[in-house]
Amino acid sequence: MKARKLIPIAVALLALAACTPRTTGQPGSRPTTSPAPRTAQEPVESPAAEPSSESSSEGPAGVDSGLVLSRRDIPGAGWRASGVPDDPGWSFALTGCAVYEPGDYPAQRHRAAVRAAAFSQGHGRGVLLLVERYADGWADQAMADIRRVLEACPRYQAADVLSSHTIEAEAFAGDDSLLVRSDHIRADEQPQQWWTAVVRQGELVATITGTALTEAEVRRIAAAQALRLAAA
Repeated sequence: MKARKLIPIAVALLALAACTPRTTGQPGSRPTTSPAPRTAQEPVESPAAEPSSESSSEGPAGVDSGLVLSRRDIPGAGWRASGVPDDPGWSFALTGCAVYEPGDYPAQRHRAAVRAAAFSQGHGRGVLLLVERYADGWADQAMADIRRVLEACPRYQAADVLSSHTIEAEAFAGDDSLLVRSDHIRADEQPQQWWTAVVRQGELVATITGTALTEAEVRRIAAAQALRLAAA
């Protein structure tokens, strides 16, 4: 089942990557989902000194901040907090796809809470993390919705950008998981590519979008995030 996703959170990604393009560029509407953080410098001495890098929308259950990886959990040195949207939307809202209809993907209406965090390392390298809590039984549907939207919109043209999204791997972490490769092609510009991993653990779903990160790096972060959710 091949397909790929374009993130509406791209606004956050582009804001993050205000320094440089992503893996091979930054998407204009992606997964996961694709962040483009700012230049990162040396790690802050203590968590209290870190810039605010989180946003959350809480329901009765909520998503505790401890469920989201911190910059110290991201492999490599020099990660720094970056800004995130106040109300992160669905990473797979492929609004540029002609057949995309929000009503076809019901799980989002049962998202009880969400928390986001973003970190940048400089040179266009960044990661955006979203952890969502769903009402009982809806986390599994959320994963099914991602597969369905990627199947419906594997490749599409929006304005002068050709976008494609492909599921490259599944079942590599948590109770369920997906690894999606996204590409944007625009005339006279370098193709842009980024990776998004989604992992489910119980009623929690985490989306990890890497900017200028390799497939292996995004997998590693996703595995660490899955373990964090499992330990909750």
